[in-house]
Amino acid sequence: MLVIERIAKYPLRAWAVVTLLAVAAALLAGSSYRARMEQGRLELLNIDVQRDAIAAMSLTLDSNLMGAISLLGLIEPDIKKESTGPIPANQPNISALLENVGRAQHIQGLFVVGRDGFVKSSWDDSGKPSTGIDVRFRPYYKEAMAGRNNIYAAISLARGDHALYFAAPVYAGMARRGDPVGVVVARTDMEKLERLLARSGQAAILLSPQGVVFASSRREWRGMLAGEVTPARVAEIRAVRQFGKLFDEKAPRTLPLGLVPGMVQGEGRHYAVASAVVDWNDPSGSWKLVVLEDLGQSVPVGTGVPAASMAAAVVVLLGAAGMRAVRSQAAQQRAHLELERVAQEQALRAERKMQLAQVALQMQQAPDRHARLTAFLDQCHQLFGAMQGSIYAADADGLALAASYASSVPPERLALGEGLLGQCALERKARIVDAGGANAAWSIRSGLGSAAPGALLLAPVQLSGRLLGAVELALPQMPEAAAHEQFLAALDLLAINMTE
Repeated sequence: MLVIERIAKYPLRAWAVVTLLAVAAALLAGSSYRARMEQGRLELLNIDVQRDAIAAMSLTLDSNLMGAISLLGLIEPDIKKESTGPIPANQPNISALLENVGRAQHIQGLFVVGRDGFVKSSWDDSGKPSTGIDVRFRPYYKEAMAGRNNIYAAISLARGDHALYFAAPVYAGMARRGDPVGVVVARTDMEKLERLLARSGQAAILLSPQGVVFASSRREWRGMLAGEVTPARVAEIRAVRQFGKLFDEKAPRTLPLGLVPGMVQGEGRHYAVASAVVDWNDPSGSWKLVVLEDLGQSVPVGTGVPAASMAAAVVVLLGAAGMRAVRSQAAQQRAHLELERVAQEQALRAERKMQLAQVALQMQQAPDRHARLTAFLDQCHQLFGAMQGSIYAADADGLALAASYASSVPPERLALGEGLLGQCALERKARIVDAGGANAAWSIRSGLGSAAPGALLLAPVQLSGRLLGAVELALPQMPEAAAHEQFLAALDLLAINMTE
């Protein structure tokens, strides 16, 4: 009830609250809608990166090139002999075979590694053969000698370019049984993978097991390290000798944003990050394909404005409906209170009429004039709590005592203008006198003691403009306005009974 009254009384404050709620709802709805859109973009990005990871595998470990060199290691007797026997390197028939396969597959180089880890025969599109090079330390040689086809991404020590090494084992027989006797290795550039990274239009990264950005659609990110650069990580990266001379003299720079899948902040932008494993049988671990989508472009700031506007509109409409309901409820409450007030006033008036009727009845039943006046004072005691009272009748000489109630020794006569009651009769004007409490000059006495009255009621008794007398009542406290009005109304009954 109190809340409804306050809202109805201060509508501007209520509308201020509604406005704040509308703004809060708009911000919440806009941010929630934007968050859902961003989550949707992240889910689509996860699907895309998985598809791209499959595509990367089809370009590498599952490619035609890997199939071709695996077949060489199984069926070419000359390659088997060169891997195991002490025959001269770069035999014309083997070199021709390597060149034919290399040019057919559009690769940079193709070479055969013997069981001892040295390159026996080779072909290179640059004309610089790799024959005689020791590659025993290379992980691709170790993995192939363990019987596993593998892809090794590295930066060439000699050429300084980024390359992919495809390695397949050579077996002594025509089946993949027993220990390999050598390795066939093909080297390609990164062109196909770089096209794959660039085709989505997003920022894409090929991340090594050590966290090095080996390739990226953002060329400025190449060679950076994801995560914190520590001496231990730098030492590990240098030890694998996979990245050429890139980090021999300087440590890698830190990538300016994290690559944890989800939402990340970096370079002043908000990115969605998704990743997928690219398993090339690298002994250092799995490679990762990471794709980052700039959500500021795909889900711009204004994306949530319609939802925010709708939420604010709903709150405002609900607020307006609530305000109308509150005003209606407040009006109903005011009407109800007004009805109660009117009913109370009517009940009070009825009660007063009954009280006056009781006074009139008591006075009518009295046998004589003195008894009627005494009955009036007795009713004043019951109605107003009068502790003492006196009634004076007017005559030619002034005022004469006609009746009293609980008064010790009231004066028998008063002249007009004598004392407060005489002055009241002279002025013909009722008065309420504050008796002054404990320091009053008046006192109400009884056989048990005395007490100061709270107020005195003084009133002339008149009928048709003629002065009939005066009344004085001593009350224990100041009377309420209704009691005073009831007292003045009772004077008319007293006036009628004083004339009889």
